[in-house]
Amino acid sequence: MQFAISSQARFANQDNPQAHYEGTGPEIMRQTAGQITHFVSSMGTTGTSMGCSRYFKEVKPEVEIVGLQPAEGAQIPGIRRWPKEYLPSIFDEEGIFAGMSSGGDRYLSTGVFDPPPPAHHSCYYKNLDLTLSQHRKALPEDMPLFMLFTAPWCPDCTTTLPIVNEIFTGQGAGANFSLLRCIVGKTREEWKDPRHPFRSDTRWGPNGLSEIPTLACLGTASSPLVQPRVLSGLEKIDREQVRFKVESFLKEQG
Repeated sequence: MQFAISSQARFANQDNPQAHYEGTGPEIMRQTAGQITHFVSSMGTTGTSMGCSRYFKEVKPEVEIVGLQPAEGAQIPGIRRWPKEYLPSIFDEEGIFAGMSSGGDRYLSTGVFDPPPPAHHSCYYKNLDLTLSQHRKALPEDMPLFMLFTAPWCPDCTTTLPIVNEIFTGQGAGANFSLLRCIVGKTREEWKDPRHPFRSDTRWGPNGLSEIPTLACLGTASSPLVQPRVLSGLEKIDREQVRFKVESFLKEQG
């Protein structure tokens, strides 16, 4: 018996974006040590764009996603300009249907379209103090600030990070708080090095920071805590336990 598989199947196969969600996205995050700010992808089946963008929006929501299409009539193998009537079914697009009065040049000078200060941000551990100082200046004075120590190569962080992001960006306990995510190292070896500066940084505990993921409350933007309050014990537990511990910790901080 012979089987024929249509080349069009990849345009509807959910395994296509899933492969990039599980493989390409995490690989880019590891290779850039979490410092990626923009992701630009050409659009063929759109599997790369859809899978990677879903991963980035979970682990680092401020990453900007840009999809590219060639000009009309371009002959680039594997990349095409899709007509509106024929888009891959795996392509997931959002839009806002709005009338004329929803925005025009008369509004552009008022500041109404100015982006708000970022409530959530990511940094590399070597730039932590500088990033933290700048981040505090951009926040409302009374906004509580939290730090999540994480790494893209850490399985426990892969479990914890999407849950923490959801709690801080949703309507729950962390809705009015700011979250700074700190990447502790490009590799496991870098993090495990006894000379790592966090090992002796007593801000994160009497013996420094010893495990990831770890969540810390740093006080408010204008009144930082000299000794941050730290939540550890997020390793090797399931998603529901992570959610319970993080939400309980946030409620304790008021």
